[in-house]
Amino acid sequence: MVKINLPLIITLSSLALTLFLAALDIVIVITLYETIGQKYRDYASIGWLVSGYALPSALFTLLWGRLASIFGLKTSLTISIVIFEIGSLIVAVSNSMGMLIGGRVVAGCGGSGIQSLVFVVATSLVKERNRGLVIMVLGFSFAVAFAIGPVLGGVFTEHVTWRWCFFINLPIGGLALALLLSSYNPTSTRWQDSFRRKLIAIKKFSYRQLLTSKFWHQAYLFLAFKLDLIGFAISSSGFVLFLLGVTFGGNEYPWHSGTIISYLTVGGFLIILWVLFDFSLLYRWAKCHQNVEPVPLLRKTLCYLPGIATSSLTVFFGCLAFNMQSVYVVQYYQLVHNNGPTSASMHLWGFLVATLISIVAIGKVSSTFGIIKPEIVVGVTLGLIGAGLLTLIKTTSTTGNTIGYCILPGAAFGCILQGTLLSAQVQVDRDTADFHTLFIEATALNTFFKSLGMSFGGIMATMIFTNSVKNQLRDTTAGLPPFSNIEALIAYRGQHFDGSNSVLSNVFAKGIRNVMYAALGSYAIAFMSGLFTSNRRLVLPSKADDLEHSSADHTIHEKTSSSTEGRDGRSTIEEKPKITFKDKLFDAFKSRKTDQSLTES
Repeated sequence: MVKINLPLIITLSSLALTLFLAALDIVIVITLYETIGQKYRDYASIGWLVSGYALPSALFTLLWGRLASIFGLKTSLTISIVIFEIGSLIVAVSNSMGMLIGGRVVAGCGGSGIQSLVFVVATSLVKERNRGLVIMVLGFSFAVAFAIGPVLGGVFTEHVTWRWCFFINLPIGGLALALLLSSYNPTSTRWQDSFRRKLIAIKKFSYRQLLTSKFWHQAYLFLAFKLDLIGFAISSSGFVLFLLGVTFGGNEYPWHSGTIISYLTVGGFLIILWVLFDFSLLYRWAKCHQNVEPVPLLRKTLCYLPGIATSSLTVFFGCLAFNMQSVYVVQYYQLVHNNGPTSASMHLWGFLVATLISIVAIGKVSSTFGIIKPEIVVGVTLGLIGAGLLTLIKTTSTTGNTIGYCILPGAAFGCILQGTLLSAQVQVDRDTADFHTLFIEATALNTFFKSLGMSFGGIMATMIFTNSVKNQLRDTTAGLPPFSNIEALIAYRGQHFDGSNSVLSNVFAKGIRNVMYAALGSYAIAFMSGLFTSNRRLVLPSKADDLEHSSADHTIHEKTSSSTEGRDGRSTIEEKPKITFKDKLFDAFKSRKTDQSLTES
């Protein structure tokens, strides 16, 4: 008889609820494009509603993985939830587009930790062959957020205020945090006791050490070589500059202007420099210091694994295409058919019902048979076919047509989301001495490319649509009044709707089709990379084990760097545990008794 493990159930519930919030924040804004664009008269920047959250969510993913491997999963996940809540509050009370985007950036920093660490914690609670079931639960939560998020956004926008799309995160996030603190306890230490010890440590800390050169030298080594903040700064600058060029190109400045060329070239150069820095330059720099082993955010050992490289490309282009499609199916009904936000968002269910079904099916198949690659190949094949169908959308398309077009891309998204994560995780050999750290960072790398794809999708889709509409309006003779920007045109459209078959409707429909063509190209790349993903399988279940029993034996502890995974799958302490730099840093100015009080809970 299978015994129910209540702490496991509560922990998974808290993780699913936390991930639900992070995913909800991505899609709840889809129906706010028109409302917020008109309120702040800045439709050209409206793509940053999604990308302002998704870009830092991607950029900070690798950093959160590193922080979790040093300071512990529970501590890092708790901090990320708090940061996410602060960002949500800033957005909810914002009074300008700049403040709103700034709040989205803060929320994205916290959401980054949530999206990566939730999967690490959950999959570390069970044995390898049960990861598919756990990811199914989390994927289901993610898909439900995508399903109801736009509807909630539409309801709040039409009947209350759009600000409640972000106020709602505060009570739900507080509940998720309380459940997590009470149920997830990898070191069997109450969070109250852990918090009390940290306060005592802070009180006893010798702050005079802050004035010594030794402290700042150690801090420099820690930040430069263990956290790789230089690489993080280079990558963040590169991606932001590149996306700013894509955002402003053809809107604020012509594509051939020096400003846009500078954004794109400098941004692209910094992205390449980041890869070169983490793969080579950081190691050469470390040789200038004695006994320093650099740990780059972008590990060569992981990126050079073909299974991780191909799964990362697949999830990046798959998420890029899905975000383009989902956002502009909603925009199709708002701009072409003049539907309200709630009514337009209901058409996303064509995607999301299929996503939910595929997530459940893939979770069951992977846990039963251990296969991963066939799921990915099926996903990218369905995505490619579905993306081709969505290019058929036009002003005369019926609701049945659009729902039918959305089913295959929705199913593809579920397959890709789940399959690529499993594929990345199984590439890490369980016999590796640094298994736990590499497991965290392989998961974070997959999440990084997933979030990066969502970010690029929102910005590129807006760029393609706005430039397409502008180019068409130059050649049209519809007798429309002159418009200085796209937001003015959309505002005019809402006040002077002249039917779904008018000239302006056809202009909008063609712009949306161009977005769908871009999504088709993205899926073509995802298809090619999906064919070359790894053939590794999950470890098949043994009849003597069950999900609940395995959970206690496979939790990744807070001090992940000090434990290794034995051949029997259990976490064991090495004879000579690895001391993290955090321990060395505090050893310089704390007594041994105080050091023990800093043990992570």
